[in-house]
Amino acid sequence: MNVTNTIFAATAALMSFTTASCASSNKASGSASANETKDRSITFERGAINEYGTKMTLAKEIKVKADTSTSIVVDWRNEPVVTVPNVTAKEEKSVVYKKGFYTDGNKKGEELDLHMDIMYHDDAASPQPVILFIPGGGFIGCDSENSLRLERQYIAEHGYAVASIEYHVVGNGLYTDALQDFRDAIQFLRDNSAKYNIDMNKLFVMGNSAGGYYTALFTAMDSTGIKAAVDLYGLSDLLKIGADFDEDCIAAHLSPTSSESQIVNGVLSGKAINDDLESAAKANPLSYIDGNECPMLIMHGDADNLVSSSQSLLVHNSINEKGGSSVRYSLIGAGHGRGGFNTEPALKTILEFLNKY
Repeated sequence: MNVTNTIFAATAALMSFTTASCASSNKASGSASANETKDRSITFERGAINEYGTKMTLAKEIKVKADTSTSIVVDWRNEPVVTVPNVTAKEEKSVVYKKGFYTDGNKKGEELDLHMDIMYHDDAASPQPVILFIPGGGFIGCDSENSLRLERQYIAEHGYAVASIEYHVVGNGLYTDALQDFRDAIQFLRDNSAKYNIDMNKLFVMGNSAGGYYTALFTAMDSTGIKAAVDLYGLSDLLKIGADFDEDCIAAHLSPTSSESQIVNGVLSGKAINDDLESAAKANPLSYIDGNECPMLIMHGDADNLVSSSQSLLVHNSINEKGGSSVRYSLIGAGHGRGGFNTEPALKTILEFLNKY
């Protein structure tokens, strides 16, 4: 069973990720009915979603629109969604890439297996470039099997291996544990490169939402060996997630039970994200960007009411101001993971970017 999938199912219900490319799952109890999904969404929206009181908040109002002067503005809402009519890539699911431990929460010290789902072509004439995919989930879940599944299939059918991974989330670890998980996942791929027919000299990182945040943070801290990265509607400065939203949303993000507070400080700490500014700074990609990062492609919707569009703009502008290379697309009318991200122009843009490196 994938870790935290029960939590992710509730998260996905509220965030409306139920598109062809990003579906929630609950391997423990099977697929939820429409009524069950609705009930989970209502429960989540009204309050805590787990025993630690963790909350996420959708903004009622976007009060400030992010600046788009340094971005490429597109409208992909009515573009055709990508299709994969003939899947030729092999898929190995629930591969244990790491035997770890709960480092936070009530089960601290207990064993925790982390899994990888990898799409690959073992019959390709030469080893293929590989993408480490970091699924989103608001820091409280990571569905390695279903997150952006259509997009991953599409990319895999265009000459890449794609390894989607689980990592430590709220209740079983901190963001620093997740960073180590990414290193361990890369080492696993390196150790098994012959089996999966992959070229570790052509390594990329891609993530959506919380996974986009980790993509930015991980590559800003050390992108050695990583050719390029793709950040889809990711967070950056965890002190400012609600900065462009309504006052209630801002207050919720600055509470001890917000997911960003708990992934940085721990579920039992009682600390809000702004109670420990030093820790918040260490968790901020902007603290590490120096212009030596691998090239970055960013996409974010200008109508995102879960993660403000200005979050990824901070990363984009900082990289370019420091002399690095970042290209950012602002999607008109797009919400969080919805409104064009799984369309043909979006995926072609991603592939063209990856193919350059």
